[in-house]
Amino acid sequence: MTQTDDTLPHDDNIYRVHINPDTYAVEVRCFGMEGVDRSSEGTYSCVENLPLWMQKRLAVLTMLRVEIPMRTIDGVGRRIDKDVYWVFRS
Repeated sequence: MTQTDDTLPHDDNIYRVHINPDTYAVEVRCFGMEGVDRSSEGTYSCVENLPLWMQKRLAVLTMLRVEIPMRTIDGVGRRIDKDVYWVFRS
């Protein structure tokens, strides 16, 4: 796992994950028109209800500090701000 500045997978493999800081509900959306796994999209009551592959990537990303420029972790994703993440699915 390496940290890079500009390595992004095809957008069909990028999921925007927003964790509501008040309710801890999680909203998942795929960026691309032909997402790899649209079944992962939707609203979840908490992180523990997300698919396991996504939980693991979020666990890594939550350890990153929120700072500009945002760093990409190859094969994992990018933390966008305090509550928003881009999670990669290869």
